[in-house]
Amino acid sequence: MRQVKTFSDSRLDTQCAYCGAYPENRDHVPSKIFLDKPFPDNLPVVASCIDCNSGYSMDEEYFACVIECASCGTFDIDELVREPIKKTLRRNQKLHTRIKLAFEANGGVNIETERFENVLLKCAFGHLKFENSETVFTKPDHIWHKPIHSLTEEEELIFFSISEMQKAPEVGSRAMQRLYLSEDGKPIESWINVQNGVYSYFVSISLGLKIVRIIIRNYLACEIAWTNDK
Repeated sequence: MRQVKTFSDSRLDTQCAYCGAYPENRDHVPSKIFLDKPFPDNLPVVASCIDCNSGYSMDEEYFACVIECASCGTFDIDELVREPIKKTLRRNQKLHTRIKLAFEANGGVNIETERFENVLLKCAFGHLKFENSETVFTKPDHIWHKPIHSLTEEEELIFFSISEMQKAPEVGSRAMQRLYLSEDGKPIESWINVQNGVYSYFVSISLGLKIVRIIIRNYLACEIAWTNDK
């Protein structure tokens, strides 16, 4: 991933990106559990407190294991692709049983929605902070996720659409430095590829609207949006 140094006001880095507490640590966003080795250079990193740095780990582990099983179409450990997930599920039989029961519930995947949304919200907070140098701690208006192969044509069109920016990013932020211009010279939004085929995200900051979209392992499309932003 091409790293861009932020030149925004350093006073914007005095809070944990996830809760607003004093930042005693730094955290990768996305967590390395979602990525493959060798990890890309210059992964996105945000300031975090100790509690947030470790407090999401169990949900992230659950999330990553469910995505691996769902994208491979099986909960059989030997048929999975990612070695770290195989090791996790062999070590944590309780987690493997929970995922197995979730798959068997209705022929699909009956995920623990609250845990999924907790992880996606953390990612959204981190991406907003990393790209635009601003923290957001309010509950979003919606958190949405769906397998890419099940998107309707309309959903796919909206999810992958690129629009002209209606609001300038924070001065000196990465979002400001990553600006792309359309053929007629207008600033447009763009996707950021953390690791090919593994994790990409998109941050849109417009008047009264903040949107973070995420693609995980070319399998899951996710959107977190604040539509009443002031």
